[in-house]
Amino acid sequence: MDDPNEDTEWNDILRAKGILPPKPGPTEEEIFEELDREIKEKQDKHLEDKTLDELDELEDEEDERILLEYRQKRIAEMKAEVSRERFGHVMQISKPDFVREVSEASKDVWVVVHLFKD
Repeated sequence: MDDPNEDTEWNDILRAKGILPPKPGPTEEEIFEELDREIKEKQDKHLEDKTLDELDELEDEEDERILLEYRQKRIAEMKAEVSRERFGHVMQISKPDFVREVSEASKDVWVVVHLFKD
């Protein structure tokens, strides 16, 4: 198996099936570091010529823009998570497996049963 932390479609499938552990998300500290880094990169070079009111206004605009960008990225991540498999799986079982697969499993999760006869 390749690197389990690699971002590939195959590893995503393995994560969805529970074979690989879920990808760790960014920590709160990493998020704040990223915000600070972006603020420093985007700062205006001519801040010395501005008045305090103009500086306050620029700071507010920059904070709002960065938070909006982060919010849009996070919403996209959340939509991607939601679009994944919502329900479990369909499996055909025989009469002897019914108690184990349906009665005992229904204590932890919802089970939908479709009964049919050949």
